[in-house]
This record gives sequence, structure tokens and C-alpha cells, in this order.
Amino acid sequence: MSSNSDPILRTLAHAWLAFAFLSIGAQAETATVDGHDIYYETHGDLASNETPVLLLHGGMNSIDLSFSDLIPKLASKRPVIAIEQQGHGHTADRNGPVTLDSMRRDTLGVLDHLRIGEVHVVGFSMGGMLGLDLAINAPDRVASLSAISAASNLQGMIPEITQMNRDPAFKPSPEVAQLLPTEADFKEMRTAFAENPSGPEHFQVMMEKLEKWVTSDWDLGDDKLSSIKVPVLLAIGDRDFILPGHALAMADTIPDARLAMLPETTHMNIMKRTELLLPMIESLIVFAEKN
Repeated sequence: MSSNSDPILRTLAHAWLAFAFLSIGAQAETATVDGHDIYYETHGDLASNETPVLLLHGGMNSIDLSFSDLIPKLASKRPVIAIEQQGHGHTADRNGPVTLDSMRRDTLGVLDHLRIGEVHVVGFSMGGMLGLDLAINAPDRVASLSAISAASNLQGMIPEITQMNRDPAFKPSPEVAQLLPTEADFKEMRTAFAENPSGPEHFQVMMEKLEKWVTSDWDLGDDKLSSIKVPVLLAIGDRDFILPGHALAMADTIPDARLAMLPETTHMNIMKRTELLLPMIESLIVFAEKN
């Protein structure tokens, strides 16, 4: 029985991960940005000469939910900073919508608080989209970008996924339904909100805010994507929410971007494919630091 289905095994796994994080010097703190406390974690020694990795989680996720498998491996080689965005994990919601602009300000505010200049950004889903936004609008802060299961506009996603976000009554095709979060996935997401300062019941509020954002007319734009100068890895699953053609178009637009499609991989399990993602992320970081 997997640790996802057995509560005892899942608890033991989380306890082991917590011990692993503490053993590499993990710290959890908040930074006040525009009067709002943003939760973040650091793993390893930020005072070292290594450029830190910045982790940006997915929508309705937390640091642990997106990156628990990746953090111990990344932090064994260089310091790691992980941020929980507005209304997620241990960061309270604030008045107003969730936007790329607001998340960028919060993220840069945390880095300024830590007096960190450049970072190697690793972002999943919403975090990958934020990573692309940072590479465009704050290029001096991004040493490299690994954007996992990320689109550059609404048209980059499976149309039925978009329709579901617009209309909760919409019934997707059986093929698309197989790609959606399961009851177990939603349970894990809700658990990630258990200690949110806005209250666990705020889960639904954040869901609605993200649905409103993701179905808006946001578009990073090919002209802006083509201006990205840092090394970029785009990684999607072969059964992702992101359309393969869209990922290919982004890779063609971003100068010298690397593109990877992981086999037998969905949007919901791609962050568990550590054995495939980690070597590509580390290879990009090494390339960025040599060039």
C-alpha cells in the first residue's frame, strides 16, 4: 500500500522528511512585504558561495506538496529558498486577487529581505508561470529557470481544463477526467491549508481566486518570451494539462530553451518524477554557472 493511501505510512514519511530538512539546517520564517507576512523556508547555508535555488509551488499547493521529494536532494548541494504564496500553505490571503504581478512583488520582497541577488528558479505549474514572469520582468534576479508544467497563456492549456475552471458544472471527456486531481489529491491539498492563517475553510476562496486568474486574458507574450536571456528548461508530462504544441512553441520562442517531455507523466504526478527532473535541473544550473 502506498504512503498516499495509508495515513500511518504517510505520517511516517512526512516525519522522515521533516527530520531530513532539519538535518540540512532548514528554517521557517516570514518576511513582511507591503504589510503582509509571506512564509518562506530556507534549507542549507545562505552565507555559502553557492547561488541558492528558489522553489515556487503550484496553485493550491504548499512547499511540501510540490517539493518534498526534491528539496533534500537539491539542498544537499546548494542552499534552497522556498516561498508560500498569497493564501497558500502558511501565508494568509490578502484583499484582492492573485496575480503574477502580486506574486512577483511578494517573491522579490522575500529575496530582498534575505539580501539575496540571483537565484536558480524552479517553479511548478503556477510557480513555473511565475518563474517565466520573473525571467521577463526581473532578469537580474534569475540565474536560470526550470519551469515545470507551465504555460505562457490560457491557450496553452487543454481547453476542457479551462472550461472546467470557468464552469463547475462542465463535464469533461473521460480522457481528460483521467488527468484531473483525484479525491486523494484534493485531500492532500486541503491538508496543506490546515495551518493557513486565514483558516482551512479559506481553501474554497483561494480555489475561486485562482480559477478567476487562470481563466482571465493573461498572456506573457511571445515578444517578452523572446527577450529572456537566462538558461531555461521547460518540462511537461506527456499527459499534462499543458498542450505539447504550446510547450514546443515556447521552447522555439525562448532563446536556446531546453524542452523535455516526461513519459507516462501527468500534471498531478510530474513532481514525483524526481529521478527524471533532478538531473535536468542540475544540468541547467551547472550550464548557467559556466556561462
